[in-house]
Amino acid sequence: MKKRLAAMLLCLAMVFATLTGCGTSDTNTNTDSTPDTATSAGGTLNSVEGYAYASLDPHKEYYSWHDQKYGLTESLFRLSDDMKVEPWVAKSLDIEGNVATLTLNDGVCFSNGNPLTADMVKRNLERMAEVNVRFRFISNFKMEAKDDKTLIINMPSPMPTLKNEMASPEFCMVDLDATTDIDNNPISTGPFVVEKFIPEGDISLVRNEKYWGGKVNLDAVKFYSMRDAQSRLMAMQNGEIDAYDSLSATDIEIFKADPDQYQLFTVPSQARTYMFMKPDRIPESVRKAIILAIDRDAICAFMGGVLSPTYGVFDENVAYGKVQIPKMDLAKAKEIIEADGYKLNSNNVYEKNGKPIPAIGLYCYSGRNIGDMAVLIQEQLAKFGIPTEIKLVEDPDGTYMTDKDFDICFYRMTTDKTADPMTFIDTVLKFGAHQDIIGYGSEEIDKEIETLRFTVDPEKRAELANKMLQDFFDANVFVPLVTYNRNVVLRTGVTNFSEKNPYEFYQVNANTTAAKK
Repeated sequence: MKKRLAAMLLCLAMVFATLTGCGTSDTNTNTDSTPDTATSAGGTLNSVEGYAYASLDPHKEYYSWHDQKYGLTESLFRLSDDMKVEPWVAKSLDIEGNVATLTLNDGVCFSNGNPLTADMVKRNLERMAEVNVRFRFISNFKMEAKDDKTLIINMPSPMPTLKNEMASPEFCMVDLDATTDIDNNPISTGPFVVEKFIPEGDISLVRNEKYWGGKVNLDAVKFYSMRDAQSRLMAMQNGEIDAYDSLSATDIEIFKADPDQYQLFTVPSQARTYMFMKPDRIPESVRKAIILAIDRDAICAFMGGVLSPTYGVFDENVAYGKVQIPKMDLAKAKEIIEADGYKLNSNNVYEKNGKPIPAIGLYCYSGRNIGDMAVLIQEQLAKFGIPTEIKLVEDPDGTYMTDKDFDICFYRMTTDKTADPMTFIDTVLKFGAHQDIIGYGSEEIDKEIETLRFTVDPEKRAELANKMLQDFFDANVFVPLVTYNRNVVLRTGVTNFSEKNPYEFYQVNANTTAAKK
């Protein structure tokens, strides 16, 4: 009798262990709605990757943006559909003066079953500071694991945006002890694990059977490498894929015409394209005229729902987004340029002292509709009287963003990545930063940036950010152009593809469902 009872208890214990994995939570932590598992559980979701990379190392470059949308990694905190910072792998972050206390969520473990500890978080953060220049500031922290779930962070000065930073995809955790090939198979906490990864190609993932957040609905996920928009459209129409974002205007019209088969979702993202103008190559009056001569509404209408006009680097409805450049005003542009001695000649080109404005180089790349945007702006400026010449490159970061050899150049960035102005200001205005390519940065501006970095009061932060951005815009070297709409198409039956979130680094999650085959 005792042996039979012992056997029964052992069986029950094994069942319980199988159901709960290494976590203590029986509810999925993802904020998307729970699927009807009775009718849609399991299956494989097929999608596409338009910008495939050579590595899955989530702490380097921007690789984690892709890792996280694959469902492979999860950041300490996450940004909700309405841009609020929410708990995810971490439960809370409490800051008192120079000391931050990070508390992990209950039962978090890696896909191999190893628990995530505060010491492992410390080691991941240290690695981020070592391999990613954007997070070098972490190297100034003194960190100590108080216990398995609590990390104490001593900062040189109060850092009120630390929680926002921890919602960035790079703040994901890897089992650094068990991972033997971090470029191709990082062991992390997400609902899926790598089955096969082809660098700069396809990636196949399968369900994490030990997911700490609860049930994972899909059996598998596959992202095909497709950089061509026409290929993505055809794959969706042929039933080869079930969902993707970054739709073209043609895609939108085609899917909109067949609502029985496709679901379309549109949400303004925080990704923007803007232009830098070299002050030592283009006179200020010409730069002011260019800003006022661009018709963003016409550009966005031509793109058919892919873009929306923008006049600032942040949404107007946030406290730190009150600085906006003026809208198109051709009469004012004409007044400014002619007051500086320019006159239209018989070729409809402005000239000064008998010398026409030389063709201004528009340096751009074809991806993200930027090449098309440049053509439209060229036409608009030519009509106004300013000649331009398009200079197309394949890789902006390896050319004009590095050598700074341009007249006007285009760039795209997620300007509000953490629901705080610090990231953009640090990346664009700080002396020597990657996007400080027009010589705007200075020691004085850096002092203002450091003041902002350690200002706690939200109203004061907004005031400081708006002042810095107003000074930046007044230099007439920077031109916000458009905001990208996150247009997502789902085949009927697919749900929870993070289709209502404005950030591109969320897609597949534990609640995602596949189309019925």
